[in-house]
Amino acid sequence: MKPNDMIRWLLITAAVVFVAELLLSGTGVLIGIGFGILFIYLGKWQLSGRKGTILFWVGIFIVAMSLLQSFAFYLVLTAGIIYYFTKIHDSTTDKPQTYQPSFDQDASEEQVFEQKSLFQNSWFGAQSAGSNVYEWQDTNIQSFIGDTIIDLNYTVLPKEEAVLMVRKMLGNVRIIVPYDIEVDVHHSVVYGSVTIFDHREQNCWNKVIHMRTKDYQQSSQRIKIVTSVVAGKLEVVRV
Repeated sequence: MKPNDMIRWLLITAAVVFVAELLLSGTGVLIGIGFGILFIYLGKWQLSGRKGTILFWVGIFIVAMSLLQSFAFYLVLTAGIIYYFTKIHDSTTDKPQTYQPSFDQDASEEQVFEQKSLFQNSWFGAQSAGSNVYEWQDTNIQSFIGDTIIDLNYTVLPKEEAVLMVRKMLGNVRIIVPYDIEVDVHHSVVYGSVTIFDHREQNCWNKVIHMRTKDYQQSSQRIKIVTSVVAGKLEVVRV
């Protein structure tokens, strides 16, 4: 069996085993992981000093113990080890050199340039833009735990559709929009609350929300906001 096939079957088996564990043993593993993530969040951002540090490491310990109780975790770990060593083997194996003949000597190569991103992906911590003036760039970011605040009053949007995408596991997203900018919002949430201007929804469960301002299609300055949150609050407001 090829390594890639083995990895695929291990992951499929892990998914089946995990579902079987939930059916036979209940949701104890998920509850443990959930409490662990909650303690990590509280210890990292809500409490300071020694109490916060203790709560953070207690959360790490609970998550680790919960994962170690699941046989599916060991299957995923085995798949990861096989994948790692397969990559090392592929990178160290001598491969024959191949040459591609070029028949068009006058064709110019298309050059691409790396642009500095407004945000970087992060596991933990708050992200914000808007305390100082900044140049707008279409943005696509994701984070595990933490809040994200973006104030569009401190930038100038282009005379076309701008795009902002935010995905996170746990935390709040607050986007401040100028009054002369039209907005289209696509939001997906497992559990949380939503405030989009005058539209408010509390205790949303596994819901997709799409809201658009009246003159969005006709406006030259507009922004499409796409957000996805497992647990947290979305606020889109004008200030």
